[in-house]
Amino acid sequence: MAGSDKKLSVVVTGQVRDPDVFVRSLEAFKDNPAVGRVVLATWEDEAEAHAQFLNKMTYDYDLSVVTATEPPQWSGNLLSQMVALYMGLGSVDADGYVLRTRTDVFIEPARLDHALSQDLSLSPPEGFAGFPNILEEKIYAWGIETTSPFYIHDLFFMGRHADMTKLVNMDIRYDLLYHMTKEKVHIRRFLHPFLHHFPVFEKFLHASHLLGLTDEFPGPYRRFVLGRLLENQIYVKILALYYVIIATCFTCDWGPGKIFQWREDLPLKSFEPGSALGDYFLQGAGEKALMSDGNALFESVTAGDFASCKVGERFTQAMEYLRGLDDLGQACMEEDFGAFLDAALNIGEEASAMLRAEAEK
Repeated sequence: MAGSDKKLSVVVTGQVRDPDVFVRSLEAFKDNPAVGRVVLATWEDEAEAHAQFLNKMTYDYDLSVVTATEPPQWSGNLLSQMVALYMGLGSVDADGYVLRTRTDVFIEPARLDHALSQDLSLSPPEGFAGFPNILEEKIYAWGIETTSPFYIHDLFFMGRHADMTKLVNMDIRYDLLYHMTKEKVHIRRFLHPFLHHFPVFEKFLHASHLLGLTDEFPGPYRRFVLGRLLENQIYVKILALYYVIIATCFTCDWGPGKIFQWREDLPLKSFEPGSALGDYFLQGAGEKALMSDGNALFESVTAGDFASCKVGERFTQAMEYLRGLDDLGQACMEEDFGAFLDAALNIGEEASAMLRAEAEK
């Protein structure tokens, strides 16, 4: 579908965190001819507390408000987020596209126009057999983390209505079986549509918490763990598979310039095609997360467009392995994950011991 033909509904979920920013967003949506219905999916108590403001928004901007009783809390308020998105999706056009965002996020109009102009058709990279039909089109995301599969920021994301419904996941296994910190619960949203088709990622969930990626883990811990894991070919194979999926099913190309405004400045890291993967991962790897600036890393790794280095050689071997499979969904299932998990736990313990020793000096 051509970008000029896209019809977009907007689902804003959760609390009325920043009324001023919300008004700016509503003004921008009203001025965009592609935007149809704008829905705020929130809780009865929240709507009552902001009744005067929301009544004015309904009158001024034709905002629709749908409410429910807020559900019990899960880590990271994820159940509330899932229920709100479910309510919102049920209130908009099921044949078009949906942008899910928040009241405290302002997306620059030019960046949204850029996203709406893009061709989101799925085209699996050549040479990979058995890529399953999971989504109808690519999902537009922002903040795709490059070292922990499907750890994608959920401030805002966009896709066809049918694909967005696949991101509503209330599966309780994530709470019972894995170390899902409140910062990393977003994994369960974006991973879930792929979990059945690529079972290796469920196995990896038992080790993903060791990467840190939260404020509780200092930079030296992350540098140590990431460096050691990149020496493990199973981990590199998992990342390589993740990149093939991201290159096929997602895009984070919002065009040049500032993308959005929020209360925090969340840095992205760019990759230049033809450069060394070791430099990307290990130079300045003390950041809480390595979120990709655009699609270049995923597309370059999938195409083999990177310089020779030790890390790059492992990714080359991993891509050769993936291309040699008759069914991409069976990637890494022959591996000894018990041994991998033991190795990953040992790496985490070594990193923690290193930090304790440094603190005692």
